[in-house]
Amino acid sequence: MQVKMVVTGGGSGGHIYPALAIVDAMRRRDPDLEVLYIGTDHGLEKDLVTRAGIPFATIHARGLLVHGWKAKLGGAVAAVRGLRDALILLSRYRPSVVVGTGGYVSGPVGLAAVMLHQPLVLQEQNVWPGFTNRKLSTHATKVLVPFEEAKSNFPPRAPLTVVANPVTISVTDSKAMIRDELAMPRDAVVILATGGSQGAKALNQFLLSWVSRLNDELDWGIFWMTGKRYYPEIKAQLGQMTLDPKRVQVVEYFYQIQKYLRASDIFFGRAGAMSVADCAAFGLPAILVPSPNVSEDHQTRNAEVLVKRGAGYLVPEPQLPRRGASVLEKILVDSELRDKMSKNVRGLFDPEAENKVVDAILQAARV
Repeated sequence: MQVKMVVTGGGSGGHIYPALAIVDAMRRRDPDLEVLYIGTDHGLEKDLVTRAGIPFATIHARGLLVHGWKAKLGGAVAAVRGLRDALILLSRYRPSVVVGTGGYVSGPVGLAAVMLHQPLVLQEQNVWPGFTNRKLSTHATKVLVPFEEAKSNFPPRAPLTVVANPVTISVTDSKAMIRDELAMPRDAVVILATGGSQGAKALNQFLLSWVSRLNDELDWGIFWMTGKRYYPEIKAQLGQMTLDPKRVQVVEYFYQIQKYLRASDIFFGRAGAMSVADCAAFGLPAILVPSPNVSEDHQTRNAEVLVKRGAGYLVPEPQLPRRGASVLEKILVDSELRDKMSKNVRGLFDPEAENKVVDAILQAARV
């Protein structure tokens, strides 16, 4: 049977990258797979999906969790138009299965799949599910959640299965080889610091106030991603300090993130679902500073999973100036603690997660 899959998810990279990973995994299993990605014409997905060479179609969609009656009315009108668009696309395409990874665009597509009696699989990346996946969950064929803790956050009738967020490890070189390539000393205890793809002002400010400590501790190092908009200012301020350029490496973006993950010993950054998954895949103890600007504070729920398992520390952003240095240095100086936390965080990684996601989709498609 020829599998025809519709994938939808958008708004942020946290929904788009998992969707792209699912397409890649399905294509590895079935080279003859037909796939259509449905997004919006104004979201990040338009650029990322077309660059990946995946057929792409758009619908009207806007977020519904907005304030003010005008915004809510506009969102409602867009939802009706989006549902109409999705019904037309799915009726024409006649997919074997529809896969949604969250974000407001997946709401109309998922609802259209339910109305047309097409199998619907939802893949939720966070402990606290997004609004769309939560509302669609009881109508889905399968709902994949990353942790046991996520189950209680869905309606009781939702068909839940725990499958870790899949991470395909593509780097094969050793830590020592990659450190040589990146000119980071092999014997350094290295922090990977990032505020996400856009950077985070609070994290950058903290690191600016702390980074001179590396002059006192000659066996510490840092890979620091500032985000594009913060990079010129950070570089200018660092230029006024006397720092070892090998042990303090600052970039605007990690274009080969897995190399930096492999070369590091500690993660310091936001608690997005895929950051947590990367920590598990590469065994990095984590100091997590959840973003206060995300819907329903879901990053705090993600961080709590690692804290509960002794795999990470949670530092709320307002406490970062007061607690950040002590928590970070506690892990830097204690190799036994790092080893224990590394073992604990690896326990969250499932190398078979990708195959389990593909199996669930094919089962829903009745292949």
